[in-house]
Amino acid sequence: IMDAVSITNVTVPDRSAAAGWVYLRYSPDPTWVNRIEFRCEYTISPASANPPTITWLKGPFTDRQVIYKWSSSGEVYVHPEFAGRVSVESRTRPTLVLTDAKYDDWGRYWCRVTNEDQSDEFGTDEESLLFYYKSTVYDYDVPARGGQYSFVEVDKTPVRVKAGGTARLNCEGSGGPLASIVWFKGPSCTQDGKCNVYEMVINKTAVPQPHPILGPGTVNVSPKYAGRASLDFNGGGYYNYYYPDLTITDIRPTDVGRYWCTDDAPLWYQNDLRSRDSQSVVVLLDDEAPTPSCDGKADGMYQDPGDCSRYYSCSGGWLYGPAPCLTGLFFNEALQVCDWPNNVACV
Repeated sequence: IMDAVSITNVTVPDRSAAAGWVYLRYSPDPTWVNRIEFRCEYTISPASANPPTITWLKGPFTDRQVIYKWSSSGEVYVHPEFAGRVSVESRTRPTLVLTDAKYDDWGRYWCRVTNEDQSDEFGTDEESLLFYYKSTVYDYDVPARGGQYSFVEVDKTPVRVKAGGTARLNCEGSGGPLASIVWFKGPSCTQDGKCNVYEMVINKTAVPQPHPILGPGTVNVSPKYAGRASLDFNGGGYYNYYYPDLTITDIRPTDVGRYWCTDDAPLWYQNDLRSRDSQSVVVLLDDEAPTPSCDGKADGMYQDPGDCSRYYSCSGGWLYGPAPCLTGLFFNEALQVCDWPNNVACV
C-alpha cells in the first residue's frame, strides 16, 4: 500500500544556512524596479496525471495568508495586497515574481505544491525563503523587527520503519538549544475540504536568555505520542547550530505521514515569529497494512486495521467503506463511535 503513495517534494534552490533570505535595499532612483524572484522546484513521484496546485503563502509556519494560488483546474487567485505585483510564470517551475516590492512586504514566503490526486500529508510539501527589505540606503539601518532569522534543514529522505520499530527524523536548526523547537505532523484535511491542519507532536519552549539556571526549557508531548516521542539535541552551543532530532518509538500505522521541524531564534535575539522556518520529511510503514474484512464478523462497524482513524461497516457479509472519523479522532469499536485517541485501543 505504501508503494502506491505519491510523494511531493518541494525544494527552494536559494536555501542555505548562509543565505536563507532574499535581500533588497531601497533605492531613491525612481527608475529602479524593485523586482524579486523566489525560486521553487518540485518533484511528484510517482507522477500525477493532473497538474498540481501551486500556492504561495506569506507568514510564519501554520499562520500564513495565501498571496497567490494557481489551482489544478487553472483558476488563479491573487491577494488584494499583491494584485498586479505577483505572478508565477510556469507551473513546472513555479518561481514567484514580486514587483514593486515595499518595506511591508518583508517576511517569509512559502512555495507549496499539492498533488490534488493525493492531497494529504504525502501529496503536499513546501519550503520557504525570508525576504528582507531595507528602508534606507545605509548599511547600519536595521529595521525594528529583530536582527536574527530562523533556519532549519531536514534530511528529506523518506524514513521507512516497521510497525513497532523506531523512527529517527534528522533536523539541523539555527539559534542553539535554547531556541524554541516544534515538530508538527500534517497537513490533514477537515470536512470542509481545507487541508491546512497541523498536529503538534512535541514542543520545547524557548529560554529568554542564555543562563544555566534557567535550564533548557519545557518539553511538551502530544497525548498521542506520550512515552514515544522525544527530542535529542546533538552538538552546538547557545549560539551555534543544533540538531533537534525527533525519535518516535513503537511506530503505529497512524504515525505514517509528513513531519515538520520548526524553530525560532532565541528570545534574546529579539526574534520575530514571522521569521519561523520549517521543513518536512515523510514516514512510511515498511509492512503491508492489513485490509478490512467482514469474513466471519457480525453486522456492525469495525476499526480499520490499517488506520485507527477510519472505520468500515459489515452488513450481511458485505463490506462498506472504509470511512474517516473527524480529524483527530479514532474509531471506538466498543462504543461504535469516533472517539478521542486516549479512549481507543489502536493496534
